[in-house]
Amino acid sequence: MADKVVQRAAADILEVIYEQDFLPNSYGYRPNRGPQMAVRDLTRELQLGRYNYVVEADIRGYFDNIDHERLIKMLEQRIDDQAFIRLIRKWLNAGIFERDGRILHPITGTPQGGLC
Repeated sequence: MADKVVQRAAADILEVIYEQDFLPNSYGYRPNRGPQMAVRDLTRELQLGRYNYVVEADIRGYFDNIDHERLIKMLEQRIDDQAFIRLIRKWLNAGIFERDGRILHPITGTPQGGLC
């Protein structure tokens, strides 16, 4: 439970830092936005706007292949708090329990299902 509270606080901090970088037409994992809003806006644009088609792209395995060191360097460009960076590094390096009882320590990828 305490870990979820810390993750939520970290997510709130990261949101304040990075939210300003997103375009208004970006909907994924953002405050006060969701899939219903994206569908509504897309429908309106296709019916009344200048676009007549949709191109969908999905980068399979993207979050499984994020380079930890590159991500940390990107965060350090905007965050000057080494304790916060260490916390994120710990989450990235946390072990993953496999079904056979082994614990994997990935060198790439981000934890799935967490708040942050």
